[in-house]
Amino acid sequence: MRAVPFAVPRTLRPSVIVRQLSAWMPVGILAILAVTALHGTIAAETHATWCALLAVAVTAGVHVTCGRRTILSVGIGTAVYVVLVNSL
Repeated sequence: MRAVPFAVPRTLRPSVIVRQLSAWMPVGILAILAVTALHGTIAAETHATWCALLAVAVTAGVHVTCGRRTILSVGIGTAVYVVLVNSL
């Protein structure tokens, strides 16, 4: 039973659906994260809305320009948001 999760992806890897999911799933997760963060920010503090929107734009820009590295883009976007909120 322990080997099943590791054996199944090998058989599904050539599938077109699995390849498309592996390409689009990180984007979907980032979109859900952005919407959730923006909703919480807009509902809690309206003055931080522009900081959040700018941080999302930076996150998307870093994600596109740096080869779709999710951890890097989320980390830099979070850092930009924290710096903006604390400096304004």
